[in-house]
Amino acid sequence: MGTESPSVPVTVSDALPNLRPGRLARADDLTNHRPAMHLVAQRRAYRRQHLASLVRGRLRGRYDPRHRALSRRIAGVRGVANELWELVAKHPTWRVLHSIRTDVSTRTGQRVGPLELDELVLGPAGVFVVQAVYRPVEDVTADAAREAARRTQEILNRATRVPVTVRALIVFVRTDQPRVVGPRDDVEVLTEDELVPWLESRRPMLTDRELEIVHLAARDRRTWTS
Repeated sequence: MGTESPSVPVTVSDALPNLRPGRLARADDLTNHRPAMHLVAQRRAYRRQHLASLVRGRLRGRYDPRHRALSRRIAGVRGVANELWELVAKHPTWRVLHSIRTDVSTRTGQRVGPLELDELVLGPAGVFVVQAVYRPVEDVTADAAREAARRTQEILNRATRVPVTVRALIVFVRTDQPRVVGPRDDVEVLTEDELVPWLESRRPMLTDRELEIVHLAARDRRTWTS
């Protein structure tokens, strides 16, 4: 495992200064989230708002681009989740949280858009945010994944007294030729088949205690809304 850090507080209460330790209410426990839950909710709401035009388009052989994009994202996230379940089955020390979404917040006078994480992966090798891409029909850049990792690192470091580095992964589903346009510094680009072997090959960065503390914070909805 990782090297024990003398800077990490001994007690959970000290390590999680902004949270109330103890049993989480079901609504606050993000381990209850299903893969792509936030996207399914968005697609359901879109269907309600545009049902008539969606039906007309189907009858004419035309598909609504927004509805199709949501369906593709859902398929991609579910494909990645299947791979991550294999990882957890083989290595129970790894943890996966699905479908994390923050509300719009205001900081230093600026509105910050919602943060949406397809998958948050925590293990001995560290913390990773995963952006799933299903058979892309448009150019994919690393900007969104990089920004998601930066904001996630900021949130987890604020919630815990464990120094956490969060790395961004873009995982292509159902394509053998992943391609990212533009700079991809600090962002790893993988196919779904490469994801688990890549994670398994990473060297340990967190001790068991550090991982448990970060997971306690990450699974608590209040971490992402405070």
